[in-house]
This record gives sequence, structure tokens and C-alpha cells, in this order.
Amino acid sequence: MAKSTTASELLRLTKQLKAERAEHLASVASIDQVFAQLGLEVPGEAVAAPAAAPKKRGRPAGKKNALGKKKPATKKKVAGRPAKSGGRKRKKFPTSGDGSVLEFVKANAGCTTADVNAHWQKEGRAGKADNSLSKLTREKKIKRKNVKGSRGSTYSA
Repeated sequence: MAKSTTASELLRLTKQLKAERAEHLASVASIDQVFAQLGLEVPGEAVAAPAAAPKKRGRPAGKKNALGKKKPATKKKVAGRPAKSGGRKRKKFPTSGDGSVLEFVKANAGCTTADVNAHWQKEGRAGKADNSLSKLTREKKIKRKNVKGSRGSTYSA
């Protein structure tokens, strides 16, 4: 018996909703008529547009270049601001990093890691000389000796 009461309840609700819809459509028609009399533009359809798709997560898709590969999306230029350069530029030096460290250690026997890094910075090189020191030590071009009681090492050629 529960099924028949549920079905009858659904029929009653459907009829009620149809009647309310007809009333609303009549109201919209009268509003449109008033707008037309006043010479106002009638707003868009009464039916709501479907909701926009949710924003996708992650990096925005780039455009494709002539070879069909994707290029990264570029930032738009804001008026009144200078464009930023694309990060740190690679520098050229007369001697390689390893050569520079080796020359410094030969000239300053017993120098510390801090001394080598200070020389590295004075030359205008980015970062630290730690990788070069490790490489030269592995290749046995310089010798490393730990300093007792403090951090760091001393180097000799």
C-alpha cells in the first residue's frame, strides 16, 4: 500500500509544480511587457546558464610551436612595469671553476674551505666552491685535512 501513496504523492507534487511554473512564466511575460513599454532592453533568458566548469589544477597548458611541441605559457606584461628577465644568466670566466680553486690552493697552502669560498665569491661566481673542492680531492690533485675542534677543512696542493 505504501507504493500507491508514494505514487499519488508524486503525482500531486508534479501537478503543483506545473501550476507554479505557469504562474512564474506569466509573471515573466508581464515583466517583459513592462520593459518593452519603457523601451528597456529585455534581459537574457530566464533559464539559468549551466555552471562553468571548475578550474583545473596544475600548470596551465601552453601553446604549440612550429614543431608541434608545447611551449610554456608566458606571463602577460603589466603596464607600467618593466619585464623581468628570465632568471640567472650563465657567466664565462677565463679559467674554469676547478682551475681557479686549484690555483688558489697552490698559492695559499693550508687555506680553509671558507677561504676558498670567499675567493670564489670575489671572482663573481655564483654558489660555493664545495663541488670543485670535492672533485679535486677525489682526483687527488689537492689534499684535505680536517681541522680538529671546528668545522671545515684545510687544503694543500
